[in-house]
Amino acid sequence: MTDTTDTETSEHLRAALRHLEAARQQGELRKTNAVALENVSNTVSTVLREYEGDE
Repeated sequence: MTDTTDTETSEHLRAALRHLEAARQQGELRKTNAVALENVSNTVSTVLREYEGDE
């Protein structure tokens, strides 16, 4: 990947986390989906940390 692609990927992952957290704080998440979305959020966070560690 190029530096531009790396930066774009990192920004997309951060944006996804911001959107998930904003929805969670505003109570827009159904309780039935809360666990699944938390798992997605945790996975994205983990990928982002690993991705940044490779740089």
